[in-house]
Amino acid sequence: MTDQRSRRLIEPRSIFQVTAVNHISYGVSDVPRTRDFLMDVFGMNCVFDDGLRCSVAFGSPEHAIYIVPSRRPDKPAYVDHLAFSVADFDLRRSEETLKQHGFHPEFDGDFAWTIEDPDGMRLQICAETGVFPGAALPGSTSEGKIPSGAAAHRPGVFRSTAVNHIAYTVTDYARARDFYMDLLGMRIAFEDGLKCSVDFGAPPSALYLTKSRQPGGKFLIDHLAFSVADFDLGDAEAKLKKLGLHPEDDGAHAWTIQDPDGYRIQVCAERGVYPGAARDPFHVPA
Repeated sequence: MTDQRSRRLIEPRSIFQVTAVNHISYGVSDVPRTRDFLMDVFGMNCVFDDGLRCSVAFGSPEHAIYIVPSRRPDKPAYVDHLAFSVADFDLRRSEETLKQHGFHPEFDGDFAWTIEDPDGMRLQICAETGVFPGAALPGSTSEGKIPSGAAAHRPGVFRSTAVNHIAYTVTDYARARDFYMDLLGMRIAFEDGLKCSVDFGAPPSALYLTKSRQPGGKFLIDHLAFSVADFDLGDAEAKLKKLGLHPEDDGAHAWTIQDPDGYRIQVCAERGVYPGAARDPFHVPA
């Protein structure tokens, strides 16, 4: 008899079909400093900058990090919200669909709705194109805010190709797993009864879902991980040390570093990384 989890692998009950990470909104203490860090280390391109906030993008389909000033005196760096592109987005139709499924969508410009997941994380359902930082503000446009030349493109030490994964600790990983499968059509790529990975898109990106260790079980985006082209473990270590960074061993396919605000970032191979891989780099999940 096929169990519930196996049926979801075969027939995900998706409300929308996710195609990519549209963007990750990242609050930091110094926007230009973090922008330059991501451009110089990961070869990301600056595609929007209004002097207050900016967007750096990479990969195909395009992923973006929206870099905004931190509004939290207790944290110099944190993920404010996650945004996912969905296929065939229509503003009014998607609003009605969300309401029919019990959500309370907040208008976030002509290309996105904001809801909350079961843990209270702000989540945007987005069109594949058209979203930019501040797009929901009245009268906002991207005119005059798209840089060019050296302000937009730098070679970077690595070349990011995708968001490898977003490590997300939650109160109930199974509940979060089912939520993201049902809402966005994500599929289980790895599960061991304590944690799981649900992935989506091509090349695949993933949410790594594990039980929170925060007081009261509060959710946390533990770290962000970026895939880079032509990853070699020893070569990547040498390059990171040359930049004055201090790479921490994180298995056979990744190094962990800290950005200028001390936030944990992983430099990853495009394949081979999964939850818990760093604890036993020679183990291959069944």
